Amino acid sequence: MLLITLPVLPSHAQTVPTAITCEGVFGKSTTHAQLVKTFGAANVTFEEIDGAEGETLKATVLFKADPAKRVEVVWRDEAKRAGPSSIGVKQPSAWIGPLNIRNGMTVPEIAQLNGQPFTMSGFEWDYGGYVTDLKGKLAALPGGCGLTLRFSPGMDIPAGKKYQAIVGDRTIKSDNALLLSVKPKVTEWSVGWAE
Repeated sequence: MLLITLPVLPSHAQTVPTAITCEGVFGKSTTHAQLVKTFGAANVTFEEIDGAEGETLKATVLFKADPAKRVEVVWRDEAKRAGPSSIGVKQPSAWIGPLNIRNGMTVPEIAQLNGQPFTMSGFEWDYGGYVTDLKGKLAALPGGCGLTLRFSPGMDIPAGKKYQAIVGDRTIKSDNALLLSVKPKVTEWSVGWAE
């Protein structure tokens, strides 16, 4: 006879969200304390994370030791740990975002969800692969937050002149055939609010 035992979930587990939206515990007015209440103190830390151009910044981190569940929250008011400026995940985090945004999505999938093409920056620099202009459905999310997406090539970009048009500080349209040939996928995304 096979006996299967299920783990006992903490009492707060029934209310733990499975998606990051622009409302509720991930809304504009959330705080570090609310995240602790929702996810449990053992799953919420406040620590330094990597920022752009080699900088570091302080953030609340959910599920620090579990890359598939990790979330980083940067605060508008860092001293009070209140009002998120960004709530983000990086690959391999499996969180789902507004309108089912997730890591691993392709450029055509994002364009279809957006309802039109978009622009992004070239690869292989500090801001490489970031979407620079959506101008579609993804530009105005329910709950009033903004969306940031970053793509990484799905293969090593070969050296040589042919691929220079999609490398470096330049803007590329999402329907560019050369861009599509390197099979980019979303590897980071975040929602946030302007200061």
